[in-house]
Amino acid sequence: MGSDVEIGQGGIVQVDPDDLRGFGMRIRYASVDVELAGQELSVVSAADETGIGEVSWVWTLTAQLADAEAALDAMARAVETTADAYEVAELRARLALLDATDPCAARRARERIDDLLRADVRLAAIEKVLRIAWDRDRTEGFSPSARPPHSSEALAMAALLFCSPAAFTLLLTARTAEQGLTRTAEGLLREVGSTRGVLPLQPLTTGTRPVVVNGTAPPGAAPGPNDVLVQARTSVALRPGSGTGGSAPTSLGEAVARVPYAKTPQVRIETYTSDAGRKRFVAYVDGTRSTGVDGTDREPWDMNSNLTAYLDHAESDPYRATVAALRDAGADSTTPVDLVGYSQGGMITDLIAQSGEFDVQGVFTIGSPVEPVLPDDVLHVAVRHTDDPVAGLAGGGSAGGTGSADSLVITRTAAPGHGADPHMPGHLYDAYRDTVRQAEESGDPRLDAIRAHFAALQGASMTSTDYTVVRRGGDG
Repeated sequence: MGSDVEIGQGGIVQVDPDDLRGFGMRIRYASVDVELAGQELSVVSAADETGIGEVSWVWTLTAQLADAEAALDAMARAVETTADAYEVAELRARLALLDATDPCAARRARERIDDLLRADVRLAAIEKVLRIAWDRDRTEGFSPSARPPHSSEALAMAALLFCSPAAFTLLLTARTAEQGLTRTAEGLLREVGSTRGVLPLQPLTTGTRPVVVNGTAPPGAAPGPNDVLVQARTSVALRPGSGTGGSAPTSLGEAVARVPYAKTPQVRIETYTSDAGRKRFVAYVDGTRSTGVDGTDREPWDMNSNLTAYLDHAESDPYRATVAALRDAGADSTTPVDLVGYSQGGMITDLIAQSGEFDVQGVFTIGSPVEPVLPDDVLHVAVRHTDDPVAGLAGGGSAGGTGSADSLVITRTAAPGHGADPHMPGHLYDAYRDTVRQAEESGDPRLDAIRAHFAALQGASMTSTDYTVVRRGGDG
């Protein structure tokens, strides 16, 4: 069974430096109160010197208050130093984004870092410790732990050694090799994820295959053997008061459950229309369905599309098909859109969110191999298993986090020690749904922002449309 769920805001710093400084200030206020109490007791001790009463206990209490004051002062200094170190780490993590979007803010951030480091030379070392801890936690549970074997396993190994030393040696060698392979894979994930996991702030290379939606080719494009065919089918239409419940998701768990996992359509789009005629859209995108690597498979959601998007930073066939489906449903740059995706579907939704083609307001992914760089008005929720090699390709996400202040990263180790298992138990859709369930059952109030986000859909009429995508002329 996997470890407990952890909920945070992503990034290397999980505590706001200003909040930490506020905590340090409250400690200083407490120190002042203790100091004043000591001063008042000193009046009592002075009275004792004049022979009024027996108050020898005051000396002991005064000494204890002095010790408490010194401890509080030391604690306040430590908290303030930690806040400065967190700010340095946070500013460094944001520099790459600021360099690309706001050079003036980037210059101010560098000046602030220099000021903090000049004031306290220890901050650089503390920041390094923070970064090492964050880096270590990114793939926690991926490699087998050093725990001793279960007693029954140890007994079996001992019996094997007694009966057949040669077989024992072969098994031990195989296990050692497996552990070495897993640790090598973990190292590769860290290396690749650190350079490719956070999406660069640049346009995707344009795709080449024409996308034909419901038999209509793009203007000027003649049907050909390399077309990507998108076929829409309206699956359900619900209206308020129709007696059919659940017309809109109310939680992250309900949204994730609507991804068309292992169903014929790869994309599902829900269109919500308010009484005033305003529309909102929610797109659900599934993950990889084929291991084809040459781009000829009839199924576009293949490994070739993964490589195109992740390594080449180019428009994959599934990316272009999903964009075409959204446009077919009526979405454009002015209509609010939410995106929900699993695995490759998560990468597609992250890329769409960063592209600026639509007014994306929420992005919810499970097991995505990337993290987008999003503005602070977009709610971004990423669910990652630390032992999932696909999610590991995100490299732990951005050290500075992404999206709005309500954005969250939910993590769990789903199947500790099985990171290199070809069946990838840490990447299974059902395992991710279980993680989301555990997070929601935790009662963490930070998930309230997700429920509030989906509340905007309640009461509207909804039409759900499934989109099935194939490559024309693929070998299947």
